[in-house]
Amino acid sequence: MSYVDGFVIAVPVANKQKFVEHARLGDAVFIDLGATRVMECWADDVPEGRVTDFRRAVQAGADEAVVFSWIEWPDKA
Repeated sequence: MSYVDGFVIAVPVANKQKFVEHARLGDAVFIDLGATRVMECWADDVPEGRVTDFRRAVQAGADEAVVFSWIEWPDKA
């Protein structure tokens, strides 16, 4: 059974390109370590919830975007 590590972070919108470049470097490392897939998803429509939401979960500021990333592995080991 495959295993997934997931991450939600806030990234300043002004640093999007820096984040993409950094993520590409990290992706290669994870693939070399055996990951089968690495994804970074830059939010384009993340509404605020009534009780909780991704923006609150990462305490994103007005100038920050929410990024949801995950790494798929063949198994947990």
